[in-house]
Amino acid sequence: MPDGLDEVRARLQEYAERGVFRGLAERSVRRGRYEFTFRWLAPAPFTLSYDPVSGTLAFRDLLPNVPARSSLAGVLRRFIRGRAAADLPAHRRVDPERAGVRCFVRRSALSVEVVAREDHHGYGVNRAVNLVHEIFMHLHTYFPEYMWENFDAPQE
Repeated sequence: MPDGLDEVRARLQEYAERGVFRGLAERSVRRGRYEFTFRWLAPAPFTLSYDPVSGTLAFRDLLPNVPARSSLAGVLRRFIRGRAAADLPAHRRVDPERAGVRCFVRRSALSVEVVAREDHHGYGVNRAVNLVHEIFMHLHTYFPEYMWENFDAPQE
C-alpha cells in the first residue's frame, strides 16, 4: 500500500465519524492517485484527491467562477499564501516544515493544494480541511455575494 494512504484514510474517516463530513467514499483513479468524496460546507459534494508519491492533497476546482485576473483571485491567493505566516497561531497555520500550500486558477476555477512532506500526510489532511474551512469562512465574511451566487448560501 502506498505511503501515507492509511493515514489519509484514517484522518478523513475521523472527520466523517465526528459528523464533519457526510457520505465519505473513496475510489482509486489513474496513476496511483485516490479520490475521496464527501458532503461538507456546500450542497454539492467535495472531492479531495491524494497522490501518495508526491504527498499532494488537492481540492481541484474548489471555487467556480473565479477568473484568474480578478480581484477575488488575487485576494484568495494572498489569503491562502498567508496561511503559512509565522504570526498565525499553530492550530491555524500551515507549518512549512511539514507541508506546503498553493493555489491556482484554471478555466475560472480555483484549486487548492496542500503538499505534505514525508511522514506528514495526516497533518496534510488536517491542514487541507482547515484551509478550505477558513477559505469558506473568509468568503462568507468578505464576499457574501460570491457565496450567494455560487453556493446558494443564505442571504441573511
